[in-house]
Amino acid sequence: MMNSYDAIVIGAGVVGVSVAFHLAERGLKPVILERKEIAAGATGRSSGLVRMHYDLEADSRLAWVSFQYFWDWHERVGGECGFTRTGFLFIESPEHNESVSANVEMHRRIGIPTSTISAADVQKLVPSFKTDDFDIAAYEPESGYADPVLTANSFLAAAKRLGSDYVQDCAVTDIIVNADKVTGVRSTRGDFSAPIIVNAAGAWAGKIAEMAGVAIPLDTWTHDVAHIRRPAEVGDHPTVIDSSLNMYFRPDSGGLTLVALEDDNRLGEAPDSEVGYVAKDFVERAVERICRRIPAMENGSLHSSHVGRDGLTPDQRAVIGAAGPRGFYLATGFSGTGFKTSPAVGLCMSELILDGEAKTVDITGFDPGRFARGEYLRGEHDYGDLWR
Repeated sequence: MMNSYDAIVIGAGVVGVSVAFHLAERGLKPVILERKEIAAGATGRSSGLVRMHYDLEADSRLAWVSFQYFWDWHERVGGECGFTRTGFLFIESPEHNESVSANVEMHRRIGIPTSTISAADVQKLVPSFKTDDFDIAAYEPESGYADPVLTANSFLAAAKRLGSDYVQDCAVTDIIVNADKVTGVRSTRGDFSAPIIVNAAGAWAGKIAEMAGVAIPLDTWTHDVAHIRRPAEVGDHPTVIDSSLNMYFRPDSGGLTLVALEDDNRLGEAPDSEVGYVAKDFVERAVERICRRIPAMENGSLHSSHVGRDGLTPDQRAVIGAAGPRGFYLATGFSGTGFKTSPAVGLCMSELILDGEAKTVDITGFDPGRFARGEYLRGEHDYGDLWR
């Protein structure tokens, strides 16, 4: 017997469960199909940054709407997301000063609480930082980080309270299409019927799209992360994207600092291959890099390391929208930056599906067909690719 629903969401990462939650809020009964368990892919290894600084306005608008969810999570969703306010700094090399200032002005126009501050101001804010290699930074005093697994589980619990179903250990094996319209899926747990299918399968989304006759240029991005024990003399510090040194870092509980690098990440690995261990030279490079910004971290020590993987598009921007047969939608290709926008993406997807267009944020620029047209998304004041 086929299980019938109003919508099928493929993938129980944070984007998929956000989509299901928002569809259920609008009165639909979706089912979430997950090949392993919740947050088993990119979400479970996400660094969890919550910030709004992007060079593309649509990304910043999605992040700003999402920030208001993280800030007011219990009332908007229920449960907890683990949001921790640390403040956020975006540091770029001096040749990008004009872009930093222009993007901050764009963010302020949106309503984001942010400003441009001098290197001297950064030194006052964080005395442990070395600040002689940049001139200005963007500062968001209200931003920070959240717990991606807790966030995903809260979304799932809320979706289930609203009538959604969740089936794990359920790998989709085919998309059923009749008269150019999706009607359901086949899976290792049986067949499921629905007139709406949302592909939120992360690094596996390309394979799922092919089942519906849709080709998207989705590669994979595999990243290494280290946790370093922070020496007492360093003290607290904000969450930071330090593109001048090709890294990002943030504080974590237990006196730890999470560090990851933006350069020399592994690209093109098969989605199903084991993520394995961090690259042999990663920890050494990460320690050297963080010590350049915080010299006193030389007295720290390695606590742990892990590896994550996400889908990567040619312009390192998300793929969001309808594609292929009627009723088939994509919410994928977030290229390592999807966690912080997931609440707004789920909301906008529900609007697109039920109202014909997203009203909260204009997401038309993320159209899956842009690559076939040769249209790559770039910010007006572009910093270039994040992952180098």
